[in-house]
This record gives sequence, C-alpha cells and structure tokens, in this order.
Amino acid sequence: MSQKEQIAEAFERHVARFGYSKTTLDEIAKELHISKKTIYVHFDGKREIYEYIVGRQANQERLRMKAQVSQLPTNRERVEALVSFVIASARAHIAETTEAEWLQEYEIAADAFKKAHGDLIRELIADGIAAGEFAEGDPVLVEKMIAAMVVEYLVMVNSDPAYDRDRELVERILRFVG
Repeated sequence: MSQKEQIAEAFERHVARFGYSKTTLDEIAKELHISKKTIYVHFDGKREIYEYIVGRQANQERLRMKAQVSQLPTNRERVEALVSFVIASARAHIAETTEAEWLQEYEIAADAFKKAHGDLIRELIADGIAAGEFAEGDPVLVEKMIAAMVVEYLVMVNSDPAYDRDRELVERILRFVG
C-alpha cells in the first residue's frame, strides 16, 4: 500500500473514532511514525485528505449504484432509486455525526455527491429524455437542480433529523424531470 493510502486510511480511522474536527495531522504522523512534513508531500492538509477519502468512497458508491440501478426497467425508476439511496445514505451519515461536525463536512460531502452521482444522474436524465420518459431539457441543468434540491433538503434534515419528507422530495424530483 502506498504511503498516500496509508495516510488516508489512518486519517479515516481517526475521523471515524474522534470526528473530523478532533483529528489532527500530528496524530496521523505519530501513528504512522512519519513526520508531518511527509503528510504534506502527499496532501496539502487535513481538508485535502478528507476530500480524497470522501471522493474515493463516493466513487465506489457510484459504481455500486450504477450496477444496481441498471437492473431497473425505466430511467424514472433508476432516478427514483438513486435519489432515495443518496438521501438514505446521507441520513445515516447525519445520524453518525454531530450537527456542527456535519456542517464542517458539508461542503466536501456536497462536492463528493455532485462528483459521484452527478454523472450518473445526468446520464439517466439524458437517457430518459431520449426515451421520451422525461421532458426535453438540458441534462446538465437538470442534474445540477436535482443536486441542489437534495443538498438543501439534507441541510434541513441535519438541523432536525426528525424531519422526514424524503418520499415527498423524491416524488417532487420525479415530477420535476417530467
């Protein structure tokens, strides 16, 4: 395993145990018996390590979801399954973190969501438009609007985890795509 991967894995373990804000590069260096300078050879800092980890996880999730949704008969069902999965995954993450911690991670997680699922949503929307399942439109714009709806909804859920309008959001997204 490369040193970069070792750093990322150690950081991931610390975040899982102590949270993002309490994880320090000094602790990572100490655990791996390397200097903090060595960490900076591979990453610009704590945020970049976290982006790397979240991006890696999101990519694995994207591949898994693409395989799962491809089994469904229509693009509408595929979009529904993908959005439902994203919301459920985010709810699970919100339950694991404090509100403040989640807000610290929000920007990175939102970017990871967009990178991981954006291409797949865009592809499903384009296929749905071509098949006549969805209204004509720009798949890039539609994907960005879906991402905005989901991310803003999750901010609401983070503020009040009991707020549960997941099904309504999915149905509104499906109406939006036509």
